[in-house]
Amino acid sequence: MHNVLVPFDGSASAKRAVQYLVDFSKVYPDIQVHLLNVQREPNLYGNYVPASMLDDLRKGAIQHAEKVNREAALLLEQAGISHQSHVAVGDVVTEVVAAVKRLGCNTVVMGTRGMGSLGNLVMGSVATRVVHDVPVPVLLVK
Repeated sequence: MHNVLVPFDGSASAKRAVQYLVDFSKVYPDIQVHLLNVQREPNLYGNYVPASMLDDLRKGAIQHAEKVNREAALLLEQAGISHQSHVAVGDVVTEVVAAVKRLGCNTVVMGTRGMGSLGNLVMGSVATRVVHDVPVPVLLVK
């Protein structure tokens, strides 16, 4: 069985990665897809932030991640592909590596251009970092 992790951020590139798997499943129907949307930790400035505010920000981030994943889950569901949706808050690459290990994924399929920030130009793209950090093959979809 192909146990695939799809880091999904809702970008056009990520949607193409999901469509690739839909097409792939027509030839290789024995596939399990794990969608993962990772939201970054909120950037807070100041000396004091109430714990309740931090909780609200994290809850909002998780709700947004679930909403983003729903679009991809619908495509997979319509194609009859077995899938699970996962969300996390933290560093994208760290969470992708952890999910690969935790979920026993044997492949990562992801888009080459996501909704990253200008920092990606300086530090290297998330896709490049994933390729170097995960212990399984990575298929990048343009």
